[in-house]
Amino acid sequence: MRNKISFLTFLLLFSAVAAQAQREETVLGSRNLGFSGIWGGPKAQLSRFGNTNQYVRGWQFGLEFGKALTIGFGGYNLHDDILWNNVAGQRFDMDWKVFSLGYGIQNFRAVHPIINVDAGRGKVRLLDDNLEDRVFVIQPSAGIEINIFRWLHLGLEGGYRFVADSDLVGYSDRELSGAFGQASLKFGFSWGRFRKDD
Repeated sequence: MRNKISFLTFLLLFSAVAAQAQREETVLGSRNLGFSGIWGGPKAQLSRFGNTNQYVRGWQFGLEFGKALTIGFGGYNLHDDILWNNVAGQRFDMDWKVFSLGYGIQNFRAVHPIINVDAGRGKVRLLDDNLEDRVFVIQPSAGIEINIFRWLHLGLEGGYRFVADSDLVGYSDRELSGAFGQASLKFGFSWGRFRKDD
């Protein structure tokens, strides 16, 4: 009886050690990609539409995984209706909602690089003619993020807004697209320890 108990104990210990030694392989490597934080806050863009510089308001909300990858959603809209190319009778408005992917490189540092891609559907409106068109928007960006407090981060980025599927005469994809500068505030919290060796 004692031999059977000893054998079973040995077998259980061996199984536990073997299971610990065999780490699961993943496509994304050995980084722990578990749920690690929640972030959200406002964004502000300065961009060009036609030949008019315009302020764009935005917002973001995302879930953080592995202390680096953020998956979320957000939205953007022009702060005011604008006159397209400063021509009277051509009041213009645009808004778009996006699915967002962001990645922070060495987030444990006070200042670190970030990369973001937003993509989603939007609406372009010609208010004087009561016309509306649906477009697709994708806007990659890159920049830096500053960890002001553990619960407040400031992002400064530059990027380009690509617009597709515009069918309104005089409002081409190229004219609706444009470079932008962006500042964002992220409020939230990230838990767990950073693994600086990853």
